[in-house]
Amino acid sequence: MTRHKNIKRLLLIVSIFSILTLVGCTGSDWMIDNPYAEVDWTQYQQVKANFHTHTTQSDGRESPAQVIALYDSLDYGALALTDHNRVTWPWQEYEQHLDQLEMIAIQGAEASRHHHMGTFFCNVPGDTSVTGSLAEVRKQNGLAIMFHPGRYDWTVADYVALYRDWSECIGMEIYNQGDRYSGDRETWDQVLTALMPEGRPVWGFSDDDLHNEGHLGRNWTVLLLPERSSGAVRQAMEKGVFFFVYAPERKEGLLPPEIQSIQVDSQEGTIEINATGYDRIEWISQGNSVHQGESIDLSATPDARGYLRAVLYAGDDNTLIGTQPFRIQRQGK
Repeated sequence: MTRHKNIKRLLLIVSIFSILTLVGCTGSDWMIDNPYAEVDWTQYQQVKANFHTHTTQSDGRESPAQVIALYDSLDYGALALTDHNRVTWPWQEYEQHLDQLEMIAIQGAEASRHHHMGTFFCNVPGDTSVTGSLAEVRKQNGLAIMFHPGRYDWTVADYVALYRDWSECIGMEIYNQGDRYSGDRETWDQVLTALMPEGRPVWGFSDDDLHNEGHLGRNWTVLLLPERSSGAVRQAMEKGVFFFVYAPERKEGLLPPEIQSIQVDSQEGTIEINATGYDRIEWISQGNSVHQGESIDLSATPDARGYLRAVLYAGDDNTLIGTQPFRIQRQGK
């Protein structure tokens, strides 16, 4: 009898294991961290923004008022003035008709006595070291972005260590003043490859780095906002609720594609983009193109590991809009 009971118990265990195994293979075992999960695509506003500009308060050619007017003329909805080692703030000192603008003014500076970084929502013009500047940003509850990484001899390990230690540092520029440093995306993907499996995103920004009018309007961010306020801008920057844009011919050339919605189904392991004005959608993981098309099935894309990001191209592939990275992981692995 004891032997029969043991056999029945073993059969029961085997049956339960088999059921669990089948459940695990139904496609419901994907974890996808979606930065756009909270977006109501029918209600949120898409707001054009730039987070790297200079004025005559540092080495820019135009005055603060002129810079504000230039971006307002191109329908930007949010702007940070980021003069070198100077917080050009509040705008009321330079723009007398601020209340007539729909543009959201973002407090900022470029700390440039070390690897250049943007500091936002704080009064931090910069210290003599990266850690010193970030410590001040942390103290004042601000945010930071590493500017034009391709300009420096930092290794990927240097960036990985920085982002692990400083949660206030939310991202890096991957397009700067057109596309001055094409290696910036490679660096970004290497950083994402190291950090995304840990659940530490690093958001990608595209900025004019304006010093004169000739730099205007090639690079911008599209913020997805429930309302037009500095608080909503900050939340979008922190959570990656935005797209990056590169339009080398400015408004005279091709317009970048427009992303109208993104649908993520963790149960099925799929991501789908609804957009207009694109000729090709490329999905990138670990720096490699792993798929093309408006939707991707993770179960059918074995080379997608750790994270995915999408880039939508128009025309000759120089005009584009890109998403922030989605962390992907098969449950239990």
